[in-house]
Amino acid sequence: MPVLIDDGETVCDSWRIALHLETRYPNAPALFGGTGAVPLAQFANAWADSALVPAVSRIILLDIYDCLDPVDREYFRASREKRFGQSLEAVVADRPSNLSAFRKALTPLRQILRERDFLSGTGPAYADYCVFGMFMWARCCSTASLLDEDDPVFLWRERLLDAFKGLARSAPRASAKGTP
Repeated sequence: MPVLIDDGETVCDSWRIALHLETRYPNAPALFGGTGAVPLAQFANAWADSALVPAVSRIILLDIYDCLDPVDREYFRASREKRFGQSLEAVVADRPSNLSAFRKALTPLRQILRERDFLSGTGPAYADYCVFGMFMWARCCSTASLLDEDDPVFLWRERLLDAFKGLARSAPRASAKGTP
């Protein structure tokens, strides 16, 4: 879980951190993309957490395990196997079906991105970033190919990888062995 310590105040959870930054630093560039954008961002955050995290997990869960330091693996395995009610290997066993389900879960995003470059409109904002986080998570931990190149979501992901002078694209990427 992400944690921010700002002037002695500890804020946990990406959504709460974003709200904190938006109110604490009103003169900084708008994280949410302007007036009225918080409800869109809140929906995108909830959708990413409830629909995309479980769907992408079923594809990359074992890859994440392989990336972990050995000292963290026992906890990760036990907690995820409890959550999913089966072994990590069983969770990811049917990768083609899991990938199909993940791509189907992207339908609302795909529909929006056929008409504009970003969820937030002409430029990216928190609604884009919280969904994009799922793709960065996968990119850093897994070599799984989540998107087809002709998918509008692929093009959107590429724009976000290039945003901020390619900052996301420069992040360590999973190697062929599944480790960064």
